[in-house]
Amino acid sequence: MNRIRPTQATKNSLTCFRKVFSSREYHSNTRSKRCSSVWSPSNGTTGETKGITNVHRPSECLTTDISSHRLITRRNINGDDADNSTAYIHDRNHFIRGGTPCDPAPAPFRLALWGERSLHTLVLLRHGESQWNSENRYTGWCDVNLTKKGEEEARAAGRLLHENGIEIDHAFTSVLKRASFTTNMALNTARQHYVPVTKTWRLNERHYGALQGYEKDTAYEELGIDQELVMRMRRSYCTRPPVMEDDHPYWHGNDRRYGRMSMEQLERTRAESLEDTANRAMPFFQSVIASSLKSGNRCLVVSHANTLRSLIKQIDNISDEDIKSMTIPTGIPMLYRLDADLRPVDPTTELDLKYMIQPRGYTWATSRATGFHGVYLGDIDRLKDIQEKRDKTNRDWQMIVLRNLFTKAFEESGRTENTDGQETVTTRSLCYEVQSKMQEVEFSNMLMLDRAARNLDDLITKFSRKNITRQEFDSMVNKLHIDAEGHVVKPFQPVCSPESRGRRQEVRFEQMESELSFMY
Repeated sequence: MNRIRPTQATKNSLTCFRKVFSSREYHSNTRSKRCSSVWSPSNGTTGETKGITNVHRPSECLTTDISSHRLITRRNINGDDADNSTAYIHDRNHFIRGGTPCDPAPAPFRLALWGERSLHTLVLLRHGESQWNSENRYTGWCDVNLTKKGEEEARAAGRLLHENGIEIDHAFTSVLKRASFTTNMALNTARQHYVPVTKTWRLNERHYGALQGYEKDTAYEELGIDQELVMRMRRSYCTRPPVMEDDHPYWHGNDRRYGRMSMEQLERTRAESLEDTANRAMPFFQSVIASSLKSGNRCLVVSHANTLRSLIKQIDNISDEDIKSMTIPTGIPMLYRLDADLRPVDPTTELDLKYMIQPRGYTWATSRATGFHGVYLGDIDRLKDIQEKRDKTNRDWQMIVLRNLFTKAFEESGRTENTDGQETVTTRSLCYEVQSKMQEVEFSNMLMLDRAARNLDDLITKFSRKNITRQEFDSMVNKLHIDAEGHVVKPFQPVCSPESRGRRQEVRFEQMESELSFMY
């Protein structure tokens, strides 16, 4: 076979390529990008080589600095300058959007000084109701379908995005079908079916270990676990459920979608606390989602309740204790507007001035007090119903804790009974048990425990009650359960209100004047 000898012009081009690829500046700017110069038969004919092609591996391009685009010029084999072509080194978002290595590099993205593009857009969405949500079962990484109601919620979320004019450039979701189906349905309904979607196991739901598949109300009986411990697993930040073994029917170690996970990652995902879920999801948010936002994409994250809670905790800097009581409703988009440093903008003052849309936003007093900056794009009635269910679950947990404290005091007192055969403890010892429980960080802000301690103290100081029976204490706890029922606060003033708009404009103009006076 005859070999074609390269001309001097081609040798010069190769020398230029070697200098570029070996330069210290090139490697410092492109970081972990991998590019190599190879001979490429562009026309498919054996022995005929038309030029040099820059080979890219988008999956290995981890850098997100768009300003690091580099231009490479190549000549054809004959050395003609008329057929010059270019190849660019792009960031991975370029390839996610369907670009090729030879597409021109866009200008670096910068936020506008005013208007819609003056803030980053992030939308969080929990998947629609799943079959096990409706059956009140621990789901975790079990791959279950959406119910008919869940499909309606997913489409309703897409309609809310469309009605509020929220455009999406890049979507992220888990590898579980309830989240994946919700993503597709929402984007289709929002008429944005073309948006690229990135899926990762790091956005999966919290793994509930051996509890997965069991009903939430009866799991402690079937597994022989203390009921208070199960409730602590559900609501605390650091407590893990029992570990899932290899013989569990829902063990994910043999699933193809998790085939690239390391053995260490598989071991860590046998059972997860909310803290473990955050440690798993946050590296992906910080390295991938945040970089997509900074490159100018308006992002949608469709995930699961505990995963979204961990993201919200990071965005709003909410404490470990306060994040436990946050409610994430199914199928209702949550809008965040973020500044250049990805810090949330307060919706009560910046909503219509920089958002340029009019979403209906509602939130809870407890969440606003702890720094929550999200805006729900949903109706108040449904959010109220969801919050009441969550409040009832929290109150049920506190009832279990109080009854267990009575049992503990009864056993320590030697199981004394009164003349009627009722279990009795000293009021002072029971009050001490409740107050000692509240010294633990996890129970320090529980309303029912605080009220129970006050009632017991009143029985001692005001009524001189020495003993209290279980029946009397249960009656007190039941009354506290009703009195501690949570109520939804009124939403902040609608953005369409002229008074609210004028007040926010005045506040914004005063801020601008103070900033300008400080600069000049």
